[in-house]
Amino acid sequence: MAMSLRMISIVSRSFRVLLLIIMAVMPGVGSLNGESLSPRAPFGALEFLPVDEAFLLTVAREGDSLQLHWLVQPGYYLYKDRLSFNFPEKPVLPDGQEKWDEIFGDVEVYYTELSVSMIIPSSFLEDKQKIVIGYQGCADAGLCYPPQEREFEVDKI
Repeated sequence: MAMSLRMISIVSRSFRVLLLIIMAVMPGVGSLNGESLSPRAPFGALEFLPVDEAFLLTVAREGDSLQLHWLVQPGYYLYKDRLSFNFPEKPVLPDGQEKWDEIFGDVEVYYTELSVSMIIPSSFLEDKQKIVIGYQGCADAGLCYPPQEREFEVDKI
């Protein structure tokens, strides 16, 4: 019986020492696999930008033309074939970069930025219809955002 209590005491003491070592070392860890740690990203978990920060869309109107511009943050990309517009005539899109995607296979994507110029149909100007722009993008680190839609009132652009 005395031997059992002594073994429990040794194991208990060893466990406490191990726990103290782990607690002492963890605050000193500045990164894990090159990614910084923070309270919001414990143990090297990745943090992803909100969709509107990852793909910053600005819309400007110049007469009967519409200028769309996406600023795509580093490590993120937009799918060319996931862009949509509620116009009768679709705008001509620039060539994207070819990429193999785990979700969609071979795709064209836009890194860094995308600018699109399009003529606003006269019916949108007369009836003050809303312009609806759809897009979808992902992060290279593996997160794909759900498809997004943004509405703009022509007379307020």
